[in-house]
This record gives sequence, C-alpha cells and structure tokens, in this order.
Amino acid sequence: MNDKQYQEIASLLERLSRNNAMSIYGNWIKNSFSKELIASVSVLTHNDLKILDSLFKQDLSISDVVSRTGLSQGGVSRRVNMMSKKGIIHKYQNDKNKKTVFLKLNPIGQELVDFHRKLHDHIKEIFFQKTQRFNEEQIRVVISFLEAILT
Repeated sequence: MNDKQYQEIASLLERLSRNNAMSIYGNWIKNSFSKELIASVSVLTHNDLKILDSLFKQDLSISDVVSRTGLSQGGVSRRVNMMSKKGIIHKYQNDKNKKTVFLKLNPIGQELVDFHRKLHDHIKEIFFQKTQRFNEEQIRVVISFLEAILT
C-alpha cells in the first residue's frame, strides 16, 4: 500500500463512520415514517434499540434482556428507566414474583422496533444492490481487509 491508497481508504472509512442512517437513507426514512416516530427514534441509542428489539416477541425480565443483549445490568436499567419515562416501555411485576421487574413494549415501542427492523431490511437491500457487481473473491478480499483493519 502506498500513501495515496492509504489516504483514499482512510477518507472512505471516515466517511463511512461519519454517515448515519439519516444522512444516507434520509429520504426513504422521511417518506416511510411519521415525523413523530422519526423524532422518537432520534433520541435513542444503539443500545436502546437492542433492548427494544429483544422485547419484540415477548415480555422479558431485566435479567433476560441483559443476557440477550450482552449489555451490563446497570446500563440496561438506566436505558429502561429513560424509555419507561418516555412511554416506550412499560415496567411491571407479576403476582407470582414481586422481586423481578418485567418489561413490555408500549405501542410506540412496537413502532420503534418495526422502524428499526424495516431500516435494517432497507439497508440490506441497498447493500445487496450495490455489491452485485462484485464476485465472491472480491467480496472475500473486502472482508479480509476489514477484518485486518479491525483486529
């Protein structure tokens, strides 16, 4: 690799890390979802979305969310408290076990998970479209290159 190639790769990686979903997919997002939903999702972190996604199919205890997301107990508790105050998640205890706090998505939480999943599906679709011109070997080289940079 020479200096020019390094500069080009570094510039592209910087652009990639600087871009967020809104800047890359903004028009699709604006045309597919309400302003209220976009405003709600814009205050959430990636970890918030991981927590919400873990609750998509069923109510879980905070401990179960910790296990499924790999996040810390304290981190999950802080984010759950914030999302509970915003009406995204409902916290409750069942009659059988008063010690354990369970979490349930409120309707806005369900909408946010739906938004997140649709966004990922859209990103995947675009990714496949943009990479169709590359053969398997070229894709393996890109994967190897990225793995080498990230390790």
